[in-house]
Amino acid sequence: MSILDGVQRVLTLFAEGATELSFTEVAQRLALPKSSASRLLNQMQHYGLLDQDAVTRRYRLGALVQRAVRTGLAARPLDEACRAVLVRLSEASGLTAYLSTLNRRETVVLQRLNGAHPVQVLSPPGSRRQASGTAMGRALLSRLSDAEFAALYGRDPAAPLPPEGKDCPTTVGALAARVAEVRADRCGVAIDEAMPGIGAVAAAVRDPETGDLRGLCVSFVAFQVDAVRVATLRALVLDQVGALGRDLGDPFWTAPPVGAPPAPADTTMAKTTTAKTTTATAGEGGA
Repeated sequence: MSILDGVQRVLTLFAEGATELSFTEVAQRLALPKSSASRLLNQMQHYGLLDQDAVTRRYRLGALVQRAVRTGLAARPLDEACRAVLVRLSEASGLTAYLSTLNRRETVVLQRLNGAHPVQVLSPPGSRRQASGTAMGRALLSRLSDAEFAALYGRDPAAPLPPEGKDCPTTVGALAARVAEVRADRCGVAIDEAMPGIGAVAAAVRDPETGDLRGLCVSFVAFQVDAVRVATLRALVLDQVGALGRDLGDPFWTAPPVGAPPAPADTTMAKTTTAKTTTATAGEGGA
């Protein structure tokens, strides 16, 4: 194994959700001899890729990596705009709000904002889940073209998907149907599916200039909500994410929803030529 292979494998552990790792955990999870693991971690610490806590001796991402991540985020105005929406979602609902993206068939948490509710659903940035089994994943998949979806899952509707949990799609065809529903609704809802006892309401935007895809959701413990509460959260997510999409010029959000009634036609009151003329002021400029 080259040193770059080792660095990539260690950083992947953090990308998958680890916040701190001990020497033993790294050696075991990467199946490395202790001498190799020691040499790898020492080199990564020397070059600023890892820091080691002086008391616990556990490793965390180094200052160099963290600076690079902050610089990358600052260079992405889409993520800054999404952050403002996360704040509003969390404050309005009291729940945990997440910003995620799609990496092949997986969702990856980019940002998390905790709410004020005493019970929160917490997954750290970098956490990954199969997109097929979550509201966030299906919201993100709903923004792909048919060709992009087929590139990920193929065109055989009977092709099986990894088992994710109760009520999750088990075939590509079932997933495609669920994704089509989310696309029509502009919003995905999942409760007690891939994550037992957990629910979420999610929607997604796509930057029309860069093609960058982002999903936003609020997540909750299932016993916290009833149908009325879910409807309220759905309206909140549609309002906030929809406004972001329109600000971005995302055609998905600027176009009328699927099945929406046509906008009323303009009507102009004909002027009369009688001596006493009255005009209607309601609806001036078009309804």
